Amino acid sequence: MATSLSSLIPRESFFAPLAGLAEKSIHARNCNEISDAQWIQIGLTRIINDPTTGRGFLQQVAALLSSPPKHSNFFETLKSERRLGMVVDVDAKVASMLAAQGTEHPHLANYAIYAGDGHWHAAACHDAPIDDRRWAVGHLYAMDFRTHALRHLDLTDGKREHDMSVIKRLGSKGMRLGEAAGRKVLWVWDRAVIDFPLWQHWKQTSGIYFLTRTKEKLVFTVNSSRLFDRNDPVNSGVLSDELVTTGQSTLVRRVTYRDPVSGKLFEFITTVFDVPPGVIASLYKRRWDIEKVFDELKNKLNESKAWATSPTAKKMQAHFLCLAHNLLELLTRRLAAEHQIRDEAGLRRQQKRLDQQKAAAAKKGRILSSLLTASLRPLQRSIKLIRWLRTHWFSSAPLAQFLPRLIRLYAVD
Repeated sequence: MATSLSSLIPRESFFAPLAGLAEKSIHARNCNEISDAQWIQIGLTRIINDPTTGRGFLQQVAALLSSPPKHSNFFETLKSERRLGMVVDVDAKVASMLAAQGTEHPHLANYAIYAGDGHWHAAACHDAPIDDRRWAVGHLYAMDFRTHALRHLDLTDGKREHDMSVIKRLGSKGMRLGEAAGRKVLWVWDRAVIDFPLWQHWKQTSGIYFLTRTKEKLVFTVNSSRLFDRNDPVNSGVLSDELVTTGQSTLVRRVTYRDPVSGKLFEFITTVFDVPPGVIASLYKRRWDIEKVFDELKNKLNESKAWATSPTAKKMQAHFLCLAHNLLELLTRRLAAEHQIRDEAGLRRQQKRLDQQKAAAAKKGRILSSLLTASLRPLQRSIKLIRWLRTHWFSSAPLAQFLPRLIRLYAVD
């Protein structure tokens, strides 16, 4: 039987889903100075608390250990391929703990759906310059549409590697993210992902599909117009649904959509042919969720620059960020389930925005797609929760003592 959150100290409530995971990794090893489990907790402590200097961080985490760790105990081990493999294993296990939330169209039942994008932060202080400049460090991330779990795909190479170059390097196996054979994988990405021959090849050989917006200079030949139910609220805003051929003779689908609020026209292209066109439009609109997560990493978890210079260390930092995001999501859900503690003010703000959008669309004689109004869901982890957790991180008092304060924070707009 799971231990009640209220009986744990604050950081233990955050770490609870990690129990036993490091030890079960095929990369696990016994370490006399800092165990694998402790090492993960130390990395997450740095993510949550974000001390301004490395030495300040080492002094801060002494509260987790019997004595302050030496420089080599943490910073040097950031270079460890073995430790990275262990963190990758733990990261994947925690991501799998996040159950699907919300409703979706039944046509999507056989699709795993991910939003993908690149994200950049400053180089490490000691990174070697390239062409007399320290270039920003880039990563590609994936966000599971159903669970909101964040996954790290890969580190970019060189000065500013293009997204598609990284995707090709990962290959179809890497881009399936371990999904079961026979399950389709749909990637919703910005225009950087356009490569029509690759789209066709991976659809035919690996069950991988793409969805993005068109580019201005792309030329298509219309093969046929597809009939769709204009009375279905899912298709609200859809103007046309066509099969078109690209300049590389690849058959793709183009959906033209007018935003019910702004009136702006959008064209979406995809290799998905078996869902209503309104689903295509709503999926791309939800791609914005991953941008909100990047904002969370930068402005709430204070991700500003690389911790160290080696590629292994940079990947390690990215996986710690994913772990922190996913553990915060698990804690948020457990607080709601066990203590009925929710960000009520945030949900009220979201409902207000949704009501304003409905009203603005109605004035123009339009309605929002039913997929966009089905349920309210937080797009970011609350800064109130993060600050509250940060404040009580090193406390030895049970969580129950601090829950009334979180309830008061959540109640205030």
